[in-house]
Amino acid sequence: MKKPLLLLSFYFIALTGFSQKDKVYSSLEEALKTPDSVYILSLNNKKLNQLPEEFVQFTNLTSLNLSGNKLSDLPENLIQLKKLVEIDLSNNKFNTLPEIITRLGNLTELDFSGNNCSVLPANFSNLTHLKIFYLNNNKFASIPDAVFKLTELTELYLYGNLLKSVSENIGKLTNLTELGLGGNLLFTLPESISNLVNLRYLTLPYNQFMTLPKTITTLHSLEVLDLNRNKLNALPDNMGNLTNLKELYLEGNKLPSLPESITSLTKLTIINLKENNALKFSPSIKSFIADKKI
Repeated sequence: MKKPLLLLSFYFIALTGFSQKDKVYSSLEEALKTPDSVYILSLNNKKLNQLPEEFVQFTNLTSLNLSGNKLSDLPENLIQLKKLVEIDLSNNKFNTLPEIITRLGNLTELDFSGNNCSVLPANFSNLTHLKIFYLNNNKFASIPDAVFKLTELTELYLYGNLLKSVSENIGKLTNLTELGLGGNLLFTLPESISNLVNLRYLTLPYNQFMTLPKTITTLHSLEVLDLNRNKLNALPDNMGNLTNLKELYLEGNKLPSLPESITSLTKLTIINLKENNALKFSPSIKSFIADKKI
């Protein structure tokens, strides 16, 4: 009888430990009662101007949400949180990314959206394990060169910046599965975009594209392509090469027609063609889109 009871005890301990690691603490006072048990701490929208010294007690912390505060800098002792893998600093008062962040070598996810930033620290490329990076709603005129050295990146978002072009170095990020560049000033993309063979989600709405760069049609893994609210007056004849495409968003452009090859997109379930006032369909295309969600 002892053996089943012993196994049951181990199971209970394991289950308790697992649930504890999933618990989200949203009160600093509560978290400080058992700092060693805190793995996820969410202090968003707490009107924080600075982090209290007590933060160093959370030695097991893996995820930290500080979004929606009034932070403009971070303390040096943040480096003591050696297990931290996710940090959300969005919608604060930063003018630049605090250098201390570049020394958190285990980070895999960083959200720095909604700040007042136009440059990154030179040693940002030290974050070699970073996989998910959000820089939305800042003031970047170009994608910082340090980003192109983070070859483990799978998701990169720079919505709402001031990008006029994208460097050929984007082709080095071959592990990208999601790339969001909406709300910028882009009118073209580099040839090297074709290197992003794992890209499944590409969003480019609210830019200045008049034609779709043909290199996009080589992205055979692409499942979602968002080109809403550009100035498109034509699509490439070989759009049908995007054989895995499931969703295509073309609202608010100037398209007079669609290429016949679009009927080859057998996995397509959603196509948004609203507000293309001059758009006319051939019989085959009209039949093809008849059962699609629009």
